[in-house]
Amino acid sequence: MAGVRNSHDRRGGIASAAAVVVLGLTLTACSGTTPQTTSAVESPTVTATATGTVQPGPTEPIPTVTADPLTPTKPTPRPSATLSATPAPTPTTPAPTPTDPGSVAGACERTLPAYPVLEPGAKATAVRSLQCFLNDADYGPVAVDGVYGAQTRAAVTKVESTFEGPAPKPGRIDAGMWVLLISRALGDGTLKVGSKGPDVVTLQRALRAAGGTITVDGDFGSETKKVVKRFQQANRIGDDGVVGDETLFLLRMGATIG
Repeated sequence: MAGVRNSHDRRGGIASAAAVVVLGLTLTACSGTTPQTTSAVESPTVTATATGTVQPGPTEPIPTVTADPLTPTKPTPRPSATLSATPAPTPTTPAPTPTDPGSVAGACERTLPAYPVLEPGAKATAVRSLQCFLNDADYGPVAVDGVYGAQTRAAVTKVESTFEGPAPKPGRIDAGMWVLLISRALGDGTLKVGSKGPDVVTLQRALRAAGGTITVDGDFGSETKKVVKRFQQANRIGDDGVVGDETLFLLRMGATIG
């Protein structure tokens, strides 16, 4: 009897389960709606047991996905394809510098083949030499531009103001004025045969301006001695050919050979 009851109970359980399924299908058909599929994550699973009891299935945990924070990445700079051209240096014109002490923004050529007579308004290389000698003797500053203009005339007036009397021909640059200006650069030492250097050069220039024929080379030789003697004779101070105090004084006063 126990085996029959168990068999009967098993059939009853199966029949109950089948009835539940049929009931569910019938309700679905009557409602007219299509059953929506739900995610296992959102709804529990319904499980029919052998005894006809519907038990909810285990609920699966919702997986949590943690996204890494977005970190802005600074783009790596790429080398520019544009080549920056280096600007060419701007040529600059250097300011003119005096060639010799005493000159003002101009080249000085103090040794001339001859020292001509100059009048105000003259334009010549000799005027540049005159302007250099005026600067050398501290009668400037005079611009060395080769033009005997107002500035040069003012410097010449300063020279004339040192004369004991008025200038015979104001503004005129003659042999005596050339000798006077050139000789202002002479030192106080005695010059004679064997002397060499800048003072000999200045002496030779002054003697040429005074009317002598002489080479300007800075070497006091026989030729220079001969011209010195001529100068001394012309001014009646002896003729030893030695440039001492008396000869130096006459040169600085603008004496000539005649």
